[in-house]
Amino acid sequence: MSDVKLIIFDFDGTLVDSRSLILESHRLVFPRFRLPIPDPADSLALVGKSLAAILAQLVGSAAPIAEMVRAYDLLLPQLRADPAFAESPFAGVSELLCELHSRPDLALGIATGHRSDTIGPALDALCWTHYFSTIQAADTAPSKPHPAMLHQALQATGVQAEDAIFVGDTSFDMIMARAVGVRSIGVGWGYHQVEQLRATGASCIVESISELRVRIQDTLDAIPGIDR
Repeated sequence: MSDVKLIIFDFDGTLVDSRSLILESHRLVFPRFRLPIPDPADSLALVGKSLAAILAQLVGSAAPIAEMVRAYDLLLPQLRADPAFAESPFAGVSELLCELHSRPDLALGIATGHRSDTIGPALDALCWTHYFSTIQAADTAPSKPHPAMLHQALQATGVQAEDAIFVGDTSFDMIMARAVGVRSIGVGWGYHQVEQLRATGASCIVESISELRVRIQDTLDAIPGIDR
């Protein structure tokens, strides 16, 4: 019998493809503040941190960060209402979350660079909110890779670090998990290279949702509906 009682997921780049949303929001906001639009590679390399931390790294702390964050707050609902820019679940993610949620012995969580007031509407739109027993966001903890989000997720669910798994796509995720002593699964379809995930402590790497299912099966009882 597995001792895993909690699986915590990152959001952007792990569960959903948010590239179009991120890059379009930068394209629209930066010119409003007479700032050059950042290179897409630079922008995507910072995904996972809080928005304020991302902006400070892209344009410097002397920039009007608070005003820029407010501009993103106003823009985000508009972009999410457009199918061309809304976050899109990676194929198979919704089914996997449903299957995991059906297990009475397992809790699911989220740890994200979004604030509570931005991750909430995203999960509602995807009809995923009920899957998660704990949602840790950037307004209730320091930005990744600080380990507070995972500490709070463990405390909220009453699970010990050795009984949890964290699934993420960035080196920030892997550093955070390692600091808490939580096993980590790095996904190869997100915003950081596999080599970065390995170098920052990923317990293992998966390259597809199917492989992620197999890895989870290695630590849990058989999940109904998953083909071996």
